[in-house]
Amino acid sequence: MKKIQVGVWILSVLLLALGSGPAWPRQRLALREGWKIQSSAAVQEKAETISFAGFHPTGWYPTSVPATVLAALVENQVYPDPYYGLNLKAIPGYVDGRWLVMPADSPFYPPWWFRTEFTLPAEFQGQNLVLHLDGIAYQADIWLNGKKIAGSDQVVGMFRRFEFPINDHVRGDGPNCLAVELTAAGHLPDKNYHTKQVEAATGWDDHNPYPPDMNLGLWQPVYITASGPVRIQHPYAASDLDLPSLEVAHLTVSAYVANVSQEPVEGELAGVIEDITFSQPVKLAPGEEKLVTFKPEQFPQLNLKNPRLWWPNPAGPQELYELAIRFTVNGKVSDDDQVRFGIREVNTYLNDEGWRTYEVNGRKILIRGGAWMTSDMLLRLTPRRYEALIRYAQEANLNMLRSEGFSIRETEEFYSLADEYGVMVTQQIFGRSIPDEKLAKACVDDMMLRIRIHPSLVHFLGHDETFPTPTLDQAYRDMIAKYDLRRTYQPHSGAFNVDHRLKTGGTRTGTLELWQYAGPAHYYTHQTDGAWGFAQSGGIGGVVASLESIQRMIPQDQLWPLWSEAMSFHTVIQGGHYYDGLVKALNERYGQPAGIEDFVLAGQVINYESARGMFEAYARNKYSSTGITTWKYDAAWPAAMTWAYVDWYLLPTGAYYGAKKACEPLHVQYSYDDNSIYVLNSFYREFKGLKVTARLYNLDLTKKYAKSATVEVGPDGKTEAFILEKPKDLSRTHFLSLTLEDSAGKRITDNLYWLSTTPDRPGKKLYGMVTLSPTSRPDFSDLRRLPPVELKVSCRRDREGQDEVVRVEVSNPTDRLAFFIQLAVTKGPGGMEVAPSYWSENDFSLLPGAEKELQVKFAPEDLEGAEPVVTVRGWNITKGESKL
Repeated sequence: MKKIQVGVWILSVLLLALGSGPAWPRQRLALREGWKIQSSAAVQEKAETISFAGFHPTGWYPTSVPATVLAALVENQVYPDPYYGLNLKAIPGYVDGRWLVMPADSPFYPPWWFRTEFTLPAEFQGQNLVLHLDGIAYQADIWLNGKKIAGSDQVVGMFRRFEFPINDHVRGDGPNCLAVELTAAGHLPDKNYHTKQVEAATGWDDHNPYPPDMNLGLWQPVYITASGPVRIQHPYAASDLDLPSLEVAHLTVSAYVANVSQEPVEGELAGVIEDITFSQPVKLAPGEEKLVTFKPEQFPQLNLKNPRLWWPNPAGPQELYELAIRFTVNGKVSDDDQVRFGIREVNTYLNDEGWRTYEVNGRKILIRGGAWMTSDMLLRLTPRRYEALIRYAQEANLNMLRSEGFSIRETEEFYSLADEYGVMVTQQIFGRSIPDEKLAKACVDDMMLRIRIHPSLVHFLGHDETFPTPTLDQAYRDMIAKYDLRRTYQPHSGAFNVDHRLKTGGTRTGTLELWQYAGPAHYYTHQTDGAWGFAQSGGIGGVVASLESIQRMIPQDQLWPLWSEAMSFHTVIQGGHYYDGLVKALNERYGQPAGIEDFVLAGQVINYESARGMFEAYARNKYSSTGITTWKYDAAWPAAMTWAYVDWYLLPTGAYYGAKKACEPLHVQYSYDDNSIYVLNSFYREFKGLKVTARLYNLDLTKKYAKSATVEVGPDGKTEAFILEKPKDLSRTHFLSLTLEDSAGKRITDNLYWLSTTPDRPGKKLYGMVTLSPTSRPDFSDLRRLPPVELKVSCRRDREGQDEVVRVEVSNPTDRLAFFIQLAVTKGPGGMEVAPSYWSENDFSLLPGAEKELQVKFAPEDLEGAEPVVTVRGWNITKGESKL
């Protein structure tokens, strides 16, 4: 978050460049602390009394804002941790499988009060004051000092920001009281799972259970701003490049200005971007709001030579500029604001085969990412959680997150971090059509104004697996044009039938098989739902969380056998048996697990194998394949098995490390369909003199084959090095070791596959939600006969900026294969794993005599005062600990 903090200092420097006399600087009073909440059913007093300073809210629950009711009650220990075991089911109002319908006997059905008192700073005297509520769920009556200033007919919709002038309602010389009476979503009588007609609120689809309060609360900040007679709103900077040249950027800067006084105003709107300044006079009638634009044709200084461009990771750096903008009246500053933006030009289009294709700054880019879910079911949306999840994506070179339409419309923190880390975002607008189309349009209107400044935002999806109504579809298109968003739009996330891609917008969704289990060979042999075209919701099926995470969410007596009530509850709303396809594949490929620890380890292996194969297949087939956002990337609550690559406890899974291996920018890989060996390059520069070596080993590690070739690979290119020629006398389970070296002989990367003489043949091609039975599955059960290996591990501790860094050297001194090594940093000996922790590589294997140097980064405060310990474990690895 340090770039965001530095931005505050930059603002003061930039505004000094504008020059000004005495000012009414915009100031902000955050109303974060000192709130109390209570159900209206437990309160006898009238709203006029509750909302007056001096009222004593006896028996109310203290909280801070943002907060939902359930989160606050859990914090006050009214209910036990809803994320553990079956505790959520015991909370009144919870109903299994209910689709966004609030039971009438729920304690969250009546309205709830949020109340606080505050005193205005002396410097607010004589200024225009505005109360801001940036996110309410779901409807609200707003009371200030005994007066209702807005009603629930006006204040409705979870994805809108609300502003109210309050000069006539506040006292400058004493305490003020703000009271908000909130009503939850879930009161519409006609909703059902099949139509999924919902309000403008969160919905969870089948991601996880539903919070019984339906996220009732003030889920975004509440604050008061003070300004002079003119306010600045929605400052924006858009850029155009003379593609294919990147030598000049043409900036268009704009902002809305509003006269909040009762008199006409003449003033000046001025802006600064580094050493570039620009201004123009503005006249405003009383109460008038207008858009003021600075175009490069009229302001030639906005034609920037040799601009620093924003690129998605790892294609290039994430350069960001600061725009400061100020309105002055008679030499006094009335208002000022600042935003960060990036100079880049993004485009998407349908290729000759009708698939959505992405370009950034005139260059194609293969999309490899995942569906982004709301990061916490109770909307405890912390900067730490946001940064961890987005940084994990960047570290794995996952370049896109598709913000799911059944989740929240994401926050400023989410988009700012995506900007910093170079992770592109596709924003889905809603999960389904909102019956109140006027409200839906109001939510989308506000969202587009709020997020348009962010260079990471590249594309809009209308609705999830359905079309918007014609009215909403046209409204979305009109708003994108009206607000000059310069992003593309498609109405539908994608159908199951690939032949419908031209109607939906050039993408498809996966089949049920891809939500249960699909092995790596699947993506090379299925043109229907394999690595071909663009998949918005493809995937590898169920993903198993780490053992530590599962033990934190499931009581010990319900860990094994599978599908105890608690274990099943912590999967998807369909229950654990939804993943029987994955369990069956795991048993057939790797042998029957002996217990939960064995099952989880095999789960990490099978997930690694599938995720690596899926992303490698898309890379080999680029640009016949144009991208995938796998279902899904993260989880909103602790799940033992779901689709998430990073679990709720911020621990990566085997699927994550398989994806990280496949998506490394310069990579060597094996093709399951034709035994070809490829070098993949995600950089926009060429590499020459690369040496590719392939070696095949039997289970006992006798070498059966070796071949090398020297290749070059062009910018964003791929090169076939050779075809692997497999000997006939390979053991049933055997290993393929690939290495890639530069022209000086230095190793760039390696990649080890476990293969079988029993072919991996998925079922026949079919459309729709079907489970395809494979005609043949590989047998890796012999891996259970690998002899144990004790590794040598040495560590040294370092510091890199705000990160604690541990550099780890792991070597295999034996004559045996060390298979699927897992490293972790724990909080002291036997302690819990440090999360988040960012490993350069993990879940890897070492041949006899091999060694590997790795590093892990984490925040020192996440050690919680303990000394770090590096632990090692794995498939056939003797467990060990190394103190630093």
